[in-house]
Amino acid sequence: MREKIKEKGIISLKVQIILFVIAGAVLVLAGLGVTGWILYQRGYLFSSGNGFGSRDLTVKEKSVESNEETEERIKELEDKIKELEDNQQVPFPPDEYFLPPLTEEQISAVVELWCPDDNYNYNGFVSIGSGSIVHPEGIILTNRHVVSNEDWSVIMSSPTCYVGITDNIAYPPEPKYMADLVAYSPQNNDYFDFDVAVLYIYDVCYECEGAPKSLPASFSYLDLGYSDVLAPGDYVAIAGYPAIGADTFNFTDGIISGRVGEFVLKTDAKIDSGNSGGAALNSQNQLIGIPTWTISGQAESMGYVVAIDQILNWYEQKVVPSESLEVPY
Repeated sequence: MREKIKEKGIISLKVQIILFVIAGAVLVLAGLGVTGWILYQRGYLFSSGNGFGSRDLTVKEKSVESNEETEERIKELEDKIKELEDNQQVPFPPDEYFLPPLTEEQISAVVELWCPDDNYNYNGFVSIGSGSIVHPEGIILTNRHVVSNEDWSVIMSSPTCYVGITDNIAYPPEPKYMADLVAYSPQNNDYFDFDVAVLYIYDVCYECEGAPKSLPASFSYLDLGYSDVLAPGDYVAIAGYPAIGADTFNFTDGIISGRVGEFVLKTDAKIDSGNSGGAALNSQNQLIGIPTWTISGQAESMGYVVAIDQILNWYEQKVVPSESLEVPY
């Protein structure tokens, strides 16, 4: 009896194993069939009735569909970017590769200034800085401290400054014209005071070698931009004649880093002694301020610019009606 039970149990176990193997095979075949159907529907398999020639056709069609989908996605992204730009939801700094280069006229509108001390014959002191011609008649914006004597009082001699214009950026400019003071803002106790002065080119420098015989019909000048619209991240460039620039025209760029008070812009663009009174330019090479100070930390420095919007307001509302050279901000 025991042998018959044992034999029956062995037969039953064999049957179970066979059924298990058959069931597994059926599941595998079913899975392969479903996978094959999905791949065929998506274009990854070809129909056996069409032969191998259908594979190339299927691949091309898939490639075309993929390109169309990619172009549609790119179009959607471009539309989204334009929407963000229009809504000004994120800053989009200008592409530096598409910034217009300075023209010869714009370069010559950034001048170097040599301003002899009122007591020059006694002490030989000359204040040297930069300036920007902003009108075809020869009006120059600069800093008050550029037109200052050694004791920081404002120069009252005539000419106030000699003006050098760059003909070739590889060589230092030579003095060609003479300019007198039109107006200046008085100094106050605030470190970031309204440090601005206005000069007017009134004649050529007859004793200067290489100077022209007469004034030009019009001077090259810089167009004026807007400073109140500038925000951190916006492009800015500094042009002038820093002492570390080998006495030739110098151009550095960076971004607007922030603001200080009503009329001061901060920038990481390089500013050094001699840049004072020069040009701070936007991405269209329009004047947006006058570089005035630099503060050095332990490893880096920060430049400061007097904003053009406040300079123009001061000039139009206070300088023009005034009969005095000293015009408070």
